[in-house]
Amino acid sequence: MAVITVARRLVVAFGALALCLAWSTAAAPSMKKPHILHIVADDLGRNDLGYTNGKKTQTTTIDELINQGTWLDSYYTFKICSPTRASIMTGRFPFNAGFYDMNNDENHCTSNFTLLPALLKKEGYATHALGKWDIGFIKKRCTAAMSGLDSFLGYYEACIVDYWYHGAPSISNTSVFDFAESVGTTISGATGFNGTYNRNAFSDRAIEIIKNNPADTPMYMYLAFQNVHLGCGRGRKHGIQAPCETMDLYGTTKTDLFKGQGGMLTELDYGVGNVTQALKDAGMWDNTIVVFVSDNGGPLDHSTNAPFRGGKHTFWEGGVRVASFISGPVLPPSARGTIYSGMAHSSDWYVTLVEGLAGGTIPEDTGPNKPDGFNLWPAIVANATSPRHEVVHQVSNEYFTEGVTAIRVDNYKLIIGNPGDNRVVPWPELGTESVPFGQDGGEHEHGTNHCRVPPGKTHKGTKSCKPACLFDVVNDPTESHDLADQKDMQPIIANLTKRLKEYGAKGYIPAHEFTPYEWQHSAHKKMEDTADKLGFLQPIDLEQE
Repeated sequence: MAVITVARRLVVAFGALALCLAWSTAAAPSMKKPHILHIVADDLGRNDLGYTNGKKTQTTTIDELINQGTWLDSYYTFKICSPTRASIMTGRFPFNAGFYDMNNDENHCTSNFTLLPALLKKEGYATHALGKWDIGFIKKRCTAAMSGLDSFLGYYEACIVDYWYHGAPSISNTSVFDFAESVGTTISGATGFNGTYNRNAFSDRAIEIIKNNPADTPMYMYLAFQNVHLGCGRGRKHGIQAPCETMDLYGTTKTDLFKGQGGMLTELDYGVGNVTQALKDAGMWDNTIVVFVSDNGGPLDHSTNAPFRGGKHTFWEGGVRVASFISGPVLPPSARGTIYSGMAHSSDWYVTLVEGLAGGTIPEDTGPNKPDGFNLWPAIVANATSPRHEVVHQVSNEYFTEGVTAIRVDNYKLIIGNPGDNRVVPWPELGTESVPFGQDGGEHEHGTNHCRVPPGKTHKGTKSCKPACLFDVVNDPTESHDLADQKDMQPIIANLTKRLKEYGAKGYIPAHEFTPYEWQHSAHKKMEDTADKLGFLQPIDLEQE
């Protein structure tokens, strides 16, 4: 055993040296800190892009970025929104940032951690965020304004009701709107956007920021579009929403549901195209890296993750193994047009961007526990073995349990409990003739170009992993062959179960600003009262300034 251990250490040591040499060679042509465009698509299914579904959807710019970049084939997130975003910003597994789920989501706060923009700010970056925040706003210290950002324009909650009407009572049935902006630490409601499709609001502001970025200052832009999430919020759902002329591009798509989804995908692509073109026009593109991720798998009521099983809200691969790539001129030519199969996780951007791309060092004290992320940049540019060998999807402990836990270590993924809807949903085949919009539920708002489609039907899971399911997701990524009953797999199951218990025992306290009692009996009402008084959703201590 000792000989094997020593040999392995030698392999790791020589591998690390090779990676360092590869990165130093790749970095040599440009010593400038690169601009970082960090795009987060919302609820994007792995099979939703033209790149993955045989061009059934029109995502030309994104497809070209993938073809000129590196597709991250084993990139993992959490199964739903805010825990993934907390992981990106803190560099921790969601449960180690205190984000076990989205219950009482408005009560979440990440102020105990140094967030990614603050680290990049220390490296000389101008830092901006646009779109969805969803990791805390109940007090000012939880907001984007206090996270190291120079500016923010977007919304605090998981989604906003309507893509056009930001607070219009006629559509959202409320005078309160979740659309805010901040410059430095000064927060205000974002006005003047009513009637603007929010993809345009975010991409237009991004273009304005790019035009005004000082020539000698590297820029970090966190661009978190609402596309392709349903319009929802404050107890209502308004479904899929896109300009009618964009939905009309999907004439041979047979159903309104997927015409609408296609329209939202193409609008996402337009946004990416507009921002990357602005970088080119500003002379910044040649020193830019693009990081593109989805926050979770696509919901199976209107999105597709084939060939993977499951989707959003599930721990099947379709819920947590999502679309992701890096691209741009900073990526070495040898890494362009490649697929990287090494394991990666949302927490890895924290270290990869700060150390791998910005040339900084993660400080010793960035929170109550150490980051879980790795610097993947050397491995990606050299197409070498990932430093990551495990991803913990969910744990159970004294703070939280939802009746299911899951972990992947090397090839093997263990699920204990009910992982959720296990269907495999592909993008529908196209027809041979054009089908008009509005045949099965889609609506065109009179006098506008606003088209909306109600969400599809949801389903419950049909397979429960009790006592456990075990899959070799390298050789069986569709999770079709459960190995849990095989005798020779029992030591692996025992080891992975032990790892889950160890991680659960060390999980961080829930990242809630108020106790459950305080939230239920006073804080939630104060949040609503503050919003009603101000007219926009904001931290409850904003008025005290």
